[in-house]
Amino acid sequence: MNQTSNSSRGQAVSPRSQTGLWLRKNLFNNWYNSILTVVLAAIAAWLAYFGLRYLLITSTWEPVRANLTLLMIGTFPHSQQWRIVVQLLLMAASVGIFWGAAISAARDRAAQAGLAFSVEPIWRVLRRWWALLVFLVVLLLLTRTLQPLVVAVAAVVLIIGLRETIRQVSQVWRSIAWVFGYICLIAAWQVVSGTMGSAWWWAAGLLSLWALRASARVLDYFPDSRLLAKGWARFLLSLLAIAVATAVARAIYLPMNFSGIGWDKWSGFHLNLTAAAISIVAAFPLGMLLALGRRSKLPAVRWLSISYIELIRGVPLIGLLFVGDTMLGFFIDISAKTDNSWFFFDWFDAGLEFFHDTSTPLSQITRTIAVMTIFTSAYLAEIIRGGLQAVPRGQVEAGQAVGLSPLQTTRMIVMPQAITAVIPSLVGQFINLLKDSTLLSVIAILEILRVRENIHQDEFRTLGIAETLVFIAFAFWAFAYTMSRESQRLEKKLGVGTR
Repeated sequence: MNQTSNSSRGQAVSPRSQTGLWLRKNLFNNWYNSILTVVLAAIAAWLAYFGLRYLLITSTWEPVRANLTLLMIGTFPHSQQWRIVVQLLLMAASVGIFWGAAISAARDRAAQAGLAFSVEPIWRVLRRWWALLVFLVVLLLLTRTLQPLVVAVAAVVLIIGLRETIRQVSQVWRSIAWVFGYICLIAAWQVVSGTMGSAWWWAAGLLSLWALRASARVLDYFPDSRLLAKGWARFLLSLLAIAVATAVARAIYLPMNFSGIGWDKWSGFHLNLTAAAISIVAAFPLGMLLALGRRSKLPAVRWLSISYIELIRGVPLIGLLFVGDTMLGFFIDISAKTDNSWFFFDWFDAGLEFFHDTSTPLSQITRTIAVMTIFTSAYLAEIIRGGLQAVPRGQVEAGQAVGLSPLQTTRMIVMPQAITAVIPSLVGQFINLLKDSTLLSVIAILEILRVRENIHQDEFRTLGIAETLVFIAFAFWAFAYTMSRESQRLEKKLGVGTR
């Protein structure tokens, strides 16, 4: 009896037995499912054979190998390509810092709640990011020098090393690490673009967010103050915090006035990723404001938001790109000066001079990114509005019952639940934006598809036409698939779709 139970218990934990049970239950549970499984397995094997045969034997990858640098960074000046390398290393440093700080913060929260905490193994993270790792390996196999391999190894060492270092620090040092991570991000951007013109506003924006958080802490130290309890006083304090942060950023950046490479010289896949990333970062808060505006009780705000959303969503992106390329410069011509004796216009000219780069008109890429931001924000507004409608009315009433203002209720109760509910749709829109960046080629911007066309117009007119398309498709798929997997992980962590 005991031997039988032990043997059956051993069979229950046997991986081979579990695999056999799964196959019988899911693939061979009846005769027609068995036939369907065999037929589909044969088709899959046939496709895998010819796919691998094409990739490894019959294909011609010389056009990709010979023009790999051109496909990735386009016509970026050769003498300035060190900026791209430094940018990659700084971004790797910021990823490692943020990763380690996030683990450290989660550990402290678990300790405060009395819960067990375990760090996710590196191999699980690599399993989620396997598509990007395969793409990186393909890039390294196609290179002809060892320099990209050295840079890739250095970036990986930075990420893992900083992660392991920062995740062990205390809360005080963790706050400093967050600031240093943001500094690395700003430096990664400005090592390529420089600090001239309005580039210092990137630092001003981050400092403003920190100043707003600090002003909220000030309010917590004076809970009994009747003055600070008033809405207008809180609003003025927030404005003061933003003004001080902007002035500090301006003062810091005045001596750091070095030039970079204007993004009119950026091209290739680097430009695709940059345009998509900036459009995502800029469109998300704008979409939130539009979603809130469409639900506003103020008729003017509501109808302006509705008009914006419906107008932009009714026009295809390619049409907006043509409009932005040809007409946006006429509507927003920052190089023009008003010639009027009125005091208002003189003040307006002085305000433009404050931005330090008013003698340069909007570049083609700037106008394009503005159009992509406008287009995406309209779709994000409708997605977020759907999430807002999914939040029960009782949540708002609960916030009002504990004395929260409408702004606090929206910021702390309604909006987090709304964003959590629509994470799949948001990430889907971000993926669409990344793929839509290839439409920049129709207005003669040298993104990766336009670079490919130029390659096949010169040296490789009839060679490797399909191979370059496969390479570009794989590059976009690797980033899109990774974004999708991270979205699924975030949904599982937040319990989206579960009760």
